[in-house]
Amino acid sequence: MEKLIDKFLPADYHDTFVIKASKPAEQIVPKELIKKIFNHSPAWLSFLYKVRNILVKPFGIEGGDILTSEDYIIEDTENEAIMRKDDKHLLFYVSIAKIGNNLIDVTTVVQYHNALGKVYFFFIKPFHKMIVPRVVKEII
Repeated sequence: MEKLIDKFLPADYHDTFVIKASKPAEQIVPKELIKKIFNHSPAWLSFLYKVRNILVKPFGIEGGDILTSEDYIIEDTENEAIMRKDDKHLLFYVSIAKIGNNLIDVTTVVQYHNALGKVYFFFIKPFHKMIVPRVVKEII
């Protein structure tokens, strides 16, 4: 099944997690789900963001909290929504796509702008792989 996010490949990094939803696909709206995911901030995740912000500040990497703006959503269809965030060190896309009756495909695509982006994501990647499936499972 071809997805909209595929047009941003190849990239420096990409991954996909398939998560089983607790409700049927007809009840899932990708744009609303992507907003919920990026607005979901349990205490453990907020703590990780605070630690990250402290660690990256000396390197001039943009800190901040969870992305909350709908302005980052660049594509939206009945079956898929894509969010885009571009910083000076890297560009990333996140896609939420319905791929089955109650299966959700969460794809992240990352393009490094410079060596700092590569180093930054090297350290973030293990957390990314832990956080994405856990947060999506908590929401759906």
